Amino acid sequence: MEEFYSYVGKRLAEGKRVVVATIIDSEGSAPQGGGASMAITEEGEVCGTIGGGCVERYVVKASRKVFEDGKTRIEDFNLGDNSWSGIGMSCGGQIKMMMQLVEPRERLIVFGSGWVSRACCQIAKMLDYDVIVLDPFAEKELFPGCEVYTQGVLHKIKEIPITQFDSILMLTDHRYDFEALSAVFESNARFIGMIGSKNRVNSTYKQLMQKGATPEKVFKVFAPVGLDIGAVSPAEIAVSIMAEVIHARKGGTLQHLRLTKLLEKPERTHQQKEEEEEDVDVKATVPDKILYEEAKVE
Repeated sequence: MEEFYSYVGKRLAEGKRVVVATIIDSEGSAPQGGGASMAITEEGEVCGTIGGGCVERYVVKASRKVFEDGKTRIEDFNLGDNSWSGIGMSCGGQIKMMMQLVEPRERLIVFGSGWVSRACCQIAKMLDYDVIVLDPFAEKELFPGCEVYTQGVLHKIKEIPITQFDSILMLTDHRYDFEALSAVFESNARFIGMIGSKNRVNSTYKQLMQKGATPEKVFKVFAPVGLDIGAVSPAEIAVSIMAEVIHARKGGTLQHLRLTKLLEKPERTHQQKEEEEEDVDVKATVPDKILYEEAKVE
């Protein structure tokens, strides 16, 4: 199991999502008992075993749905059933399998250590982000719970493997905006934002283009960073910035949610929507049948 958890940890550190399939119950003769686990990456790479080629091939195929919608699934397998809803293995036992998506933790990387930077880091910690602060002038005691680097920050950022689960903020006093942005703007980060006036941002963009950066890459940066909520104080500015970071991660309309007229009938709740989606999944048996049949053939 140590090798299994090490494998999962490494894939997460690389910014890869993993589906972990675990036997949570077994009856009769089964190749593996409760607790046996297998990890599957989006590329189809596997580590660990839950016993038996057929059931494992099915789980690899079924993991595609988990990657698509992120929903945990629990499936029952009759290992002696030769019908389309079974696996047809000689052992003849039954197992209950849970398939769960595991994603890397969201991370916020912040250049700068001023008032806005501190407030953004506080909000990010409340949102359960891992936070890294890079600034020669940072005082570690002002960033509790954060990794703080004050030496060789531009070299340090090149050592950090940046993934799609990272958001990066340039919140400096503009001493090294160009150098910091140059180091990260072609990375795989989900979000890159830079504080500053439009004139300052424009000047930095021109420098990047003079060094060969394409407009398409440059204008993917959110700068000046933040949503227009009339923010003035450092704390308010931090709220506007982190709201934009959340929007890049979660999506949304950026519209007000307030009620402006009486409803003719109540809206469906999130629970009702989920129940309807589950009902559709139950009715959609043909794809599942195809998966089982493909598993048998292979």
